[in-house]
Amino acid sequence: MLLAFAACPALAEEYPIEPHDNIRAAAEQHALALGDDMPGRVEVTVGRLDSRLRLAACDKMLETYDSPNSLSGGRGMVGVRCNGSKPWKIYVPISVAVLNDVVVSSHPVVRGQAVQAGDLTVREVDTSRLRKAYFTRVEDVVGLRSKRDIPAGTALHAGLLQRAKLIKRGSHVEIIANLDGLRVTMRGEAMADGGRGDRIRVKNIDSGRVVTGTVTGSGVIEVLN
Repeated sequence: MLLAFAACPALAEEYPIEPHDNIRAAAEQHALALGDDMPGRVEVTVGRLDSRLRLAACDKMLETYDSPNSLSGGRGMVGVRCNGSKPWKIYVPISVAVLNDVVVSSHPVVRGQAVQAGDLTVREVDTSRLRKAYFTRVEDVVGLRSKRDIPAGTALHAGLLQRAKLIKRGSHVEIIANLDGLRVTMRGEAMADGGRGDRIRVKNIDSGRVVTGTVTGSGVIEVLN
């Protein structure tokens, strides 16, 4: 199978041939330069060229350029051309991996399970293939609840997990506020569902005043004054 497209006239056998390794090295350097703007450690894999492909040895430095399709999902083409006395051009297939430390499941997690630290590990993953926001810190995942069964070794993202609801709309809650150094507790009614760290509105049952606070525990909302 021909892995790259070349535009050049048929070459006589007596012409020196450009080594495939030179062409592939030029494509690799071009892809690595593209990776300078990518977050993470970049690894480039260059596809092999058809062994039957014979291009004239270039008497000028090889030039590289982006292909019209650029990169998609870490895969694409890099153009390599010779502008010497016997010009040619070719598209070389490449694969670019952008490696980052990502939180993955260390063993299967069942639907509805509250994820604990022992369920997780951090592993280097090619994030160019991930389509949703991923987690890089274990502490950001602990306490979240799985939306479905998750196999071991899965890179965890927001589409797989949700915050456990600690407060339901309309439920009675405890409002905690610090007033002049004093910790004051009041009765309240939640005006929205909330998980740990969410900011929701809550009504003071005694005064009728509505304030916004942060969910810090089951049935507990803290208000800053």
